[in-house]
Amino acid sequence: MATAREQQAMIEAKLQAVRDQITALRVQEKLLVELLGELNPASKPTRQRSPSIKPLVLDYMAEAGEAGATSREVQDFVKSRVPTVATDTVGSVLSRLKADGALVYEGDRYYEKRFAPARPFDGGLRAVN
Repeated sequence: MATAREQQAMIEAKLQAVRDQITALRVQEKLLVELLGELNPASKPTRQRSPSIKPLVLDYMAEAGEAGATSREVQDFVKSRVPTVATDTVGSVLSRLKADGALVYEGDRYYEKRFAPARPFDGGLRAVN
């Protein structure tokens, strides 16, 4: 019987072999898709949808804390993580989060609600005339 270390090495070798097969299959798939595209130029490749960026935006805003972030800063961060994100998507997500009350927009910066700058007259007090 093989030792635990030998068993682990065998499993890792099998795993690598499977990964190599997957890589080879992906190359074959890409080639076949390209061949189909050449045979039928009228067909357009299907657009791949980018993953949801809302969690990325919320994580970034939490990290930004009291400093907040401009829409450009958030856009650059998201684009570095999800290069396929559409141009206006980050702005739309920021607007939706603001409308939902998760973010506050002050000046040119967005803040997570708990880090929003205090407004001097937000305490519900009215000035006496």
